[in-house]
Amino acid sequence: MVDYYNDEEELDSVDDDDDRSFRGRDSEEDTEDASETDLAKHDEDDYVEIKEQMYQDKLASLKRQLTQLQEGTLQEYQKRMKKLDQQYKERVRNADLFLQLETEQVERNYIKEKKAAVKEFDDKKVELKENLIAELEEKKKMIENEKLTMELTGDSMEVKPIMTRKLRRRPNDPVPIPDKRRKPAPDILY
Repeated sequence: MVDYYNDEEELDSVDDDDDRSFRGRDSEEDTEDASETDLAKHDEDDYVEIKEQMYQDKLASLKRQLTQLQEGTLQEYQKRMKKLDQQYKERVRNADLFLQLETEQVERNYIKEKKAAVKEFDDKKVELKENLIAELEEKKKMIENEKLTMELTGDSMEVKPIMTRKLRRRPNDPVPIPDKRRKPAPDILY
């Protein structure tokens, strides 16, 4: 049982009781004590009723909120969903912007690298062409120099037959058969 009275109130009532007893009102005192007990009992019942009513109200409120939540009509749920939706849209927008920027950067790098590759190819091509021309010019000069030296010496122009050494035959070797070749037929032009 909960005591709703302060200690001071109890002391006051005790003082009042003492005053009454001195005055000779004992019967009135008994009635007050009985009414105080009834009052305390009545207050306790009211307190339990109020507490029960608060519990029922809170339970009904929570059930109502649960129903609204399941239906999707709860105001707090809608606010949070709206906030989540905004965050989602913002993140998607940021991701799209990031993708667009990355794509542009990759395209710029691709174009830059392609230009560099084309320039390097052209440079190498020109360099190779110049090297080949220089080599050919050098060979041309060498051939011209050889031609001049041949003309000056003259002997080198004569073709000398290559001498082959004839080895003596061994006793067991067969005699070589001379090749018989046919003369090529003359070409007839009509």
